[in-house]
Amino acid sequence: MSLKHRHNFESVAEQLKAGEKHYSQIKFAGKLSCAVIYPNLYSLGMSNLGFLTVHRLVGSMPGIGIERFFPALLPDSPLNPPFYSFETGRPLGDFNVLMFSFSFEGDFDKIPGIFAALGMPVIASERSNRHPILIAGGAAVASNSAALSLIFDIIVPGEAESTIVPIITTLNDKGFDKEAIAQIDNVWVPSLSKTYLPAKAYHDVNASPAYSHIVSEKNAFGGAHIIEVMRGCPRVCSFCLARAIYSPPRAVSLQTIEQWLDAHADCTDLGLVAPSLFDHPEVEELFKMLTERNIRIRNSSVKWEKITPTIIESLRKSNITGLTIAPETGSERLRKEMRKPMDEGRFLNKINELFDNGFEHIKMYFVSCLPGETDSDTAATIDLIEKVLKIAPSYRSVSATFSVFVPKNHTEWSEQTAPEQYEIKKRTKYIKSMLQKLPGQFKANFESPNEALRQAYLSKVGPELADEYAREAKECRLNQLFSKNQFSALEF
Repeated sequence: MSLKHRHNFESVAEQLKAGEKHYSQIKFAGKLSCAVIYPNLYSLGMSNLGFLTVHRLVGSMPGIGIERFFPALLPDSPLNPPFYSFETGRPLGDFNVLMFSFSFEGDFDKIPGIFAALGMPVIASERSNRHPILIAGGAAVASNSAALSLIFDIIVPGEAESTIVPIITTLNDKGFDKEAIAQIDNVWVPSLSKTYLPAKAYHDVNASPAYSHIVSEKNAFGGAHIIEVMRGCPRVCSFCLARAIYSPPRAVSLQTIEQWLDAHADCTDLGLVAPSLFDHPEVEELFKMLTERNIRIRNSSVKWEKITPTIIESLRKSNITGLTIAPETGSERLRKEMRKPMDEGRFLNKINELFDNGFEHIKMYFVSCLPGETDSDTAATIDLIEKVLKIAPSYRSVSATFSVFVPKNHTEWSEQTAPEQYEIKKRTKYIKSMLQKLPGQFKANFESPNEALRQAYLSKVGPELADEYAREAKECRLNQLFSKNQFSALEF
């Protein structure tokens, strides 16, 4: 990194740090130095409770220093190597332990650029004890840990609260004692075992809920505090990963949330995190309590069938004017197959109620290229959109986003076949042609076919991914293009 780039990094980092409020004392220096890496934008990392929980837990351990790292502090501004930590500008290669938090499979593709910049072999067996110990965790790792098994020394498919402190304690006390670390529940040391055998050890979310101990004004919740109110999902949707990797579903009690709020008396805005927030057993009481405390709710994604007058009142008092709803498809047949039933009449009545209560915009999420989807199924989706448009105050009050079905490990539909590129393009073209027949200029967004294909590949690929990334890292070093693959999917 040139002096100019170093100055730019420090300038931007200082601006971002000035917009943070800290609620825990975190040590930067210690006998064992750790960096926790969110391989994406700063704003996304500071919205991710898994990343923040690892930082908070490790930072509270005696004798351990920890700092954060993001390969990009601002959108469209990837860093140039050598990379530096966010807190003190320490070179990333100087740390004893590098902990990667992967929320999305697409973030795996940041590995070649980061490793190349550090001059570090991608394949674990080619590294020596002079290199940092590498740990990988996060939702994407829980989904497909095999993909990273030849790259990382330690893989954590389990929950951070029950794993990361024992791992770091062992590393601090004994060094990289593989046998000792492999004895920790829900931790995998691939060099000792070719397969991962999960243990039944789950974190008690009421004993210690996940929350933002650092509140950044740049987080995805508009600078609000963030707390996890439920882990896992009680629903049984065939395609959804949340139920599979965070089972059993656990709700944070209203009492626990109230105690947390009492300890954070300055909280006036609160982002509520859960795979299915409106399935929380006390959701109505929760919204009522937050309203009574004059705390604005920062959540716009809703389960339409769970919305009550009390919830509507809380959302409106929080100045929320737009809501996001996920019907997934307009086809009743496909909804039954994905185990997500919906009474269309009740759905439309609820949409009408929302508009009558002052909500100005409804965004609907749909999934295309579902297993067995036909043109008539797609036509049913367009028909549902048209019915919503007839209820809406104007065509500008409704929009839609179409993602592509990607089979995930551990789900009921894990063995379904991902669509081919031509199928995605054909289905998207058909949807667009049908949408053009709707009144007004209806706004719809579509997932990129290449991104969908890449996600499908990364969701299923095995240890052979290491060889691909090793080749990519070599190319990065040869061409001095260290941001390659860091912010867009590899060509596929």
